[in-house]
Amino acid sequence: MAGRRSKLHFSGENRLMAGLLVLVPLTLLAAAAGVPRAVQFFLAVGAVVPLAAYISAATDALAIRLGGKVGGLLNATFGNFPDLLIGVFGVQKGLIPLVKATLVGALISNSALILGLCYLAAGLLYRRPRFDRLEAGRHSILMMLTVAAVLFPSATALVVCRGACSGPSAGTIQGISVGIAIVLLISYGAYVAYGVLGLEGEGRDDRQRPWPTGFSLAVLGTMAVALIPVTDILTGGVTAVTQVLGWTQVFVGVIIVANAGNVAEAYAAIKFALKRPGGAGRDSGLDLSLGVASASSIQIATFVAPVVVLFSLTAHPMNLVFSFVEISILALLAVIFTHTAQDGESNWLEGVQLLALYAMAAIVFYALPESALGG
Repeated sequence: MAGRRSKLHFSGENRLMAGLLVLVPLTLLAAAAGVPRAVQFFLAVGAVVPLAAYISAATDALAIRLGGKVGGLLNATFGNFPDLLIGVFGVQKGLIPLVKATLVGALISNSALILGLCYLAAGLLYRRPRFDRLEAGRHSILMMLTVAAVLFPSATALVVCRGACSGPSAGTIQGISVGIAIVLLISYGAYVAYGVLGLEGEGRDDRQRPWPTGFSLAVLGTMAVALIPVTDILTGGVTAVTQVLGWTQVFVGVIIVANAGNVAEAYAAIKFALKRPGGAGRDSGLDLSLGVASASSIQIATFVAPVVVLFSLTAHPMNLVFSFVEISILALLAVIFTHTAQDGESNWLEGVQLLALYAMAAIVFYALPESALGG
């Protein structure tokens, strides 16, 4: 499972991603020259796209060269590295609404935007593409765990605080969040162990010619290092963007920052969805699309979020309390995912409906004030 994430190699897309890499030095130069922070922010958002894509491509190339076990560990470590860095720098700067929104935004993007595009593309091409409903059912259970991770502390805050949390109540909620974070990390360890030990070689596409091991390691290290100052600049420009454009931190995190880090997953998932159906009428490509989207969601909920919560104790403590709107949307998406997985097939209309749901969520996050969405 951990080894079934995107298999990006950028054979045809290499030039585009290489071209976008120019945004990295432009972002650093803009910061050094003291250009407006809002400009730095959008340059950094653009720079995150190729960096995240090449990190994904390098880990997948190493997975093919070194085997599924190593690939699983690499994906477990670097799979959502941009989201993790945004969380770390965000809590250091006290941008708690942005950090929470980026985490929720990545989950919503995986469950609605990316899957919607996959269902739409595969449905238009193959009418009623099929996938392994049993495997999709396993992903559904793990997505329910994602909802529980934010529902439990949020419901507890509603009961304990009965309004704004402060004093002993705030300490109680923070303690609950830390405890749940530890449980989530343990469950993530079990998830990785299951995937690494049980899925050797699954999901590989040996028709691709992966990069040499040394080159892949160099790309992975270089892109990961470059991502650190870019993310620092990105989070540093959030306040300026909200002041200039009148957007909330929540909208910026859910719609802009989260999708910048999700471009690699989106490309890989859609590419798999367009693959011709395999044996016995099964669309193995759509199986992989579901695996990409759900594995990324699971990693964010059970690894990135708890690590950020624990790290926040050294800076500005962050809990796992989210707003009613955010929880409602996540729960609805989990239910829809479970429903669409029951029959083992999809169609383009289901894709349109998921995209409509994502569009409606974006409107809500844009319109509502931060006080109603900060959790």
